[in-house]
Amino acid sequence: MHNNLVQIRDATLTDLPTIIAIYNAAIPSRNSTADLVPITIESRREWFEKHDPRSRPLWVMEVDNQVVAWIGLTSFYGGRPAYHATAEISIYIDPGHQGKGYGKQLVQRMLDQAPQLGVTTFLAVYFDHNIASRKLFDTFQFQPVGHLPEIADLDGVQRGVVIAMRKVKSIQS
Repeated sequence: MHNNLVQIRDATLTDLPTIIAIYNAAIPSRNSTADLVPITIESRREWFEKHDPRSRPLWVMEVDNQVVAWIGLTSFYGGRPAYHATAEISIYIDPGHQGKGYGKQLVQRMLDQAPQLGVTTFLAVYFDHNIASRKLFDTFQFQPVGHLPEIADLDGVQRGVVIAMRKVKSIQS
């Protein structure tokens, strides 16, 4: 049996094309993003630059030196100061590498890093028909705290969004 070399590290600008390719691969399924057409690298450069390894990281997972997944945090509600300790998790896995436990490894690592990142509340926002995301976040005791029914039009199919939350111990506690 081949043991894969798995590494999670901060994303660099040279990873952006792969990050975008993994994201774009999710669009046709209409299961995990509200984008309907592929996005461009240039359109995500500003998003990429808003990530900060000290508080809002963007990590890639490499398997045998190939980027196969990414996870990132973004500030809640436009980064308004009172919400500083709340961040939304985004996670995408290359279709050829799904179902191998990589999502669990990435989310666990993010939760483990919460104190150093200054995050006490994680949010996950996913389509209500996205069973894989629901299972992933249920595994980590994210609690559904909101459901926005039929707010997304995916090729004429109305879909809702679940907002799930997980509190973690702060660095002070």
